[in-house]
Amino acid sequence: MKRTAAKTALSLLMLCFAAAFMLPLLWMLSSSLKTPAQVFESPFRWITDSLRFSNYAEVWTNPDLPYWKMIVNSLLIALGSVAGQLLISSLAAYAFAKIPFAGKSFIFMLMLTTMMIPVQALIIPRFMLYHKLNLYDTLWCVIFPNFFNVTSIFLLRQFYMGLPNEMVEAALIDGAGHWRIWSEVMMPLTKNGLISAAILAFIGAWNEYLSPLIFLPSAENYTIALGIRWYLNDTAREYNLMMCAAASAIIPIVILYISAQKYFEDGIAASSVKG
Repeated sequence: MKRTAAKTALSLLMLCFAAAFMLPLLWMLSSSLKTPAQVFESPFRWITDSLRFSNYAEVWTNPDLPYWKMIVNSLLIALGSVAGQLLISSLAAYAFAKIPFAGKSFIFMLMLTTMMIPVQALIIPRFMLYHKLNLYDTLWCVIFPNFFNVTSIFLLRQFYMGLPNEMVEAALIDGAGHWRIWSEVMMPLTKNGLISAAILAFIGAWNEYLSPLIFLPSAENYTIALGIRWYLNDTAREYNLMMCAAASAIIPIVILYISAQKYFEDGIAASSVKG
């Protein structure tokens, strides 16, 4: 009886937490269907007398800031980041997990410590480097840094460590090199981990704001994040249109997560129990 009551109380508590996390999303959707004056009216109304679905049409067809162009830019950055990050992170993770070499543990710990370096501390060096390489104001200056991600390396390393070392030893005895072992033996066995890392990489690149803000000043290179901020300018505060842009921006993320939810959850759960 006590155990049932405890489970019920825990379920109600988690339901309250879920509702609290959903409130900002619901407020965003509600505000996207209002006029600017109605967004902050008091008392607050979740549903107004007339829902302005025309707000979405105004955002999607804005000639000053083509929404489709921002989607394309964000997709190019996200997909490019995912491809590069999976390749480099998977190779590095395999090396840390399965290839013995001097100083491996020290190098791995040193790599983990780089997570403590604030992103803001690297802005000026990156700015100078991109100018030297003529990459400033191109999508590459946002894509390239995403190739190297410590979290992705750590996640995939956990997967590789969960695979028997005997598989690598047997392949080496048969004459296979580490490249062939990685590509033909290990990669197919870490599908859940790769999908989990890909989802995290895509979401991180899709939502990135600071790098595009600093390195992509031209409107033609704007991403979704910069486009949302565009509606709060010096002459107007169009919060309703900003909420429309934000609500539209989460659609690819929701589709991606729903389509790969099983792999993502299995991948995160599996990586957390590997030693």
